[in-house]
Amino acid sequence: MSTLNQHNNMCHSNLIFIILFIFNDYVTGDISTSLALSKLNSGGTFFAGPYLDGSGVSNVTTQIGTHAYLPCKVKQLGNKSVSWVRVRDDHILTVDRMTFIADERFQSFYVENSGVWTLQIKYVQARDAGIYECQVSTEPKISARVHLHVVVPRTELIGDSDRYVKAGSAVILRCVVRGALEPPSYIIWYHGTQQIFTENRRGWKTQLDRGAPDLDGDIHSTIGSLIIESTRKKDSGNYSCSPSNSPPITVSLHVINGESSASAVTSSAGSLFDVYQWLSRGTSIFYCSIGHLLCYSFWLSTLS
Repeated sequence: MSTLNQHNNMCHSNLIFIILFIFNDYVTGDISTSLALSKLNSGGTFFAGPYLDGSGVSNVTTQIGTHAYLPCKVKQLGNKSVSWVRVRDDHILTVDRMTFIADERFQSFYVENSGVWTLQIKYVQARDAGIYECQVSTEPKISARVHLHVVVPRTELIGDSDRYVKAGSAVILRCVVRGALEPPSYIIWYHGTQQIFTENRRGWKTQLDRGAPDLDGDIHSTIGSLIIESTRKKDSGNYSCSPSNSPPITVSLHVINGESSASAVTSSAGSLFDVYQWLSRGTSIFYCSIGHLLCYSFWLSTLS
């Protein structure tokens, strides 16, 4: 009986020694030995080494001019490296925290204890759109892809690009920013190359309407307005609507003296053989030079 007890005690001692050896090896991070251990992930699958949390292609949408953040979550990385590659040209952008592209807008950073390696692209441009791949330096490699979508807002005029108004009447110039994820923080108006400061101009004001549905029903649109209560001849010229997050657009304003408008139009026709026709339609008078296929619209109402 004593021999049997000694044998059992020896077995227990050996078992405890083996468990302690394996546990010590796992804690100290010896990769070659700890690969013998499997780690259970939330999906019920055992992984012996690094693995990606998530599969397939994820999508990230950002707006031109803003910063984009492409995440890659790696578990049990150990001593392996994480790289970001631009798929369209196979350009290696980063390896761990090191950057391998001259474009300083690209940077990779890691949030401690999160397992997340993030590729940051500053001041996103339209050409940055496309697929990026996060790669882990295992053998064979494991990878995940992120598709970056870049939204490019557009600026449009509300009304014609040439506006005609009688001197002394009011006019409202409008532009609309469509397709933006976020509304513009401001819209600046220019007369020629000079920025318009309405506080220095009596009877002038600007207005910004964010999030109101426009004629197309786009609730994300922003409408910018320049209001001139009483126009003068010197107010003629090009006016540019310049939003913070989309390209500028220009409208030409023509301020016409009421008594000289007809002679000005007649002198611009340039041919004795032209046939002139004046048509009055509500608040608009249309002049057509049939011989030259030209048509002028003069808005004689208070608002064009």
